[in-house]
Amino acid sequence: MHAYYLYFSQMNSDNLIDQESKVNEISLGLAIVPMLIMGVLVGVLHLWMGVNLKFVLLLSTIGVGVTAYFLKYKLKTLIDDFAENIRKAFPVILILISIGGIVGSWMYSGTVPYLIYLGLQVIDSSFVLVTAFIVTALVSVFTGTSYGSAATSGVAFMGIGYSFGIPLEMVAGAVLSGAVLGDKVSPVSDTTNICALASEITVYEHIKGMLPNVIISAVIAISGFLILGMTITPLDGANPEVNNILTQLDSIYSFNLFMLLPAAVVLIGGFKGYSPVIVMTASSLSALLVGMISHWFPFVDGAQSMISGFSTEMLSSEMVYSKTLTTLLNRGGFEGMMSGAVLYTILAIGFGSFMQTIGAFDRIMQALFTLVKSTFGFIVTTFFSGATLNAVSGSGTFSILTVGQLFRKSYNDRKIPRTVLSRSMENSMTLLESLLPWHVTGVYMAYTLDVSTLSYAPFALFNIAGIALFFVLTKLDIRRKKY
Repeated sequence: MHAYYLYFSQMNSDNLIDQESKVNEISLGLAIVPMLIMGVLVGVLHLWMGVNLKFVLLLSTIGVGVTAYFLKYKLKTLIDDFAENIRKAFPVILILISIGGIVGSWMYSGTVPYLIYLGLQVIDSSFVLVTAFIVTALVSVFTGTSYGSAATSGVAFMGIGYSFGIPLEMVAGAVLSGAVLGDKVSPVSDTTNICALASEITVYEHIKGMLPNVIISAVIAISGFLILGMTITPLDGANPEVNNILTQLDSIYSFNLFMLLPAAVVLIGGFKGYSPVIVMTASSLSALLVGMISHWFPFVDGAQSMISGFSTEMLSSEMVYSKTLTTLLNRGGFEGMMSGAVLYTILAIGFGSFMQTIGAFDRIMQALFTLVKSTFGFIVTTFFSGATLNAVSGSGTFSILTVGQLFRKSYNDRKIPRTVLSRSMENSMTLLESLLPWHVTGVYMAYTLDVSTLSYAPFALFNIAGIALFFVLTKLDIRRKKY
């Protein structure tokens, strides 16, 4: 993994060197125009008119292409750079596709339904939110991926919350908060490693530098979810709807501990540091085995679950399942992920690639660089530079590597610890991107949890607290003259 990111970093460095002349060719005003166009299109077409966000991003990319035309760039140059960026992002695309397979196969094996079944019987409805936050965080720490933890334990808790009648936007906020927390402090997380790499520090120095923010934000989130759980009025376990779900799940699956094998494969594989694609594929295949042995489900249905998603229509045609249950179970598959998050990723990469090719990112960053004088302002600029690059490109990897290249030397010159640089980049990515409805991560979480980004964003308590605390703790550190 380190070798791959080192190669990526070198490629990014080479691109910056090659684009030095481009920075001088494009004016600041023209560099900002595509971003303004994108902002207007998202606000008017998507948020106001409800136009599909993929179409909005397509129009935004065309806008950058028109800008490139006026700057005399050849179409071949734009396409070649786009293809190169797709190649770099291909490992991420494979992970997204693999997650679609794991969700469908886990429904087939009964792994997620088993977790839902246990949760409905064991968890008090008032503690669903805080339990979802803590458990998802632990899964994310072991696996090193917020995507994977949201798609596995997160989906299970969405089912539990739905069955208890808890507002799904609250459950999604708790799941997302836990997924992000675990991803930030996991030594096997790609985000954690790439921030350390871009800052030229060890991964453990990076994690240690983030701990004050993470710990305080976690305490705030736990307190908030406890309060929310006590103020809402969920259905209790004696509710007929909950009992109906338990009865129907019992009629579909033969629950046993063997059904947790696919989850064990993910946890052990993630902890060992194996490739996420390999781990998820192995888990999906083990899920097919579990489904055939435990429930005598046909193999062809298992294969279909991985490709197109699980459906209750695969089960007995004589049984009529409740709408609640079909909503819980009918999901997953490679096809749904490819037409959703993967397609969006490709479109987002196109926009970011075109912006990179014409030198717009570098020109904007250069302008910001000359305006900052104070230490606090410099660190805040680092955060917003990373956030801006991430928001418009849809690529956290690109934003981290670019900001690291541009700011690292100045952090050394100003004698600011590089751990501050690493946590500034990390916070501008992991905490913020899942709250943006047009970002790949925001789209993925909305698709996986089946709740719109703007609906769950107010309840992503860990993210919100973490962003606010970043500025507060930075200011306090400067006042204490830590740097």
